[in-house]
Amino acid sequence: MKISNIKIVKDNITTITCSGDAVSGRHPQIFLKVNDEDGAVECYYCGKRFIQESMVKKK
Repeated sequence: MKISNIKIVKDNITTITCSGDAVSGRHPQIFLKVNDEDGAVECYYCGKRFIQESMVKKK
C-alpha cells in the first residue's frame, strides 16, 4: 500500500467522508464508518485508508 493512501485521523472521529484526491483519483463523496475493532476504514472507491491515531501508535 502506498503511504500516500493512508490518512491518520483523530480518535474521536467515527465517520469519515471521502471524495478522493489528486493522487488516488476523484469520486463521488461517500461516508464511511470507522471499524471499532481496528480503528480503521478503507474507501471502496479509491483505496485510501483512514486510521485513528491511537491505532498507529500501538504498532
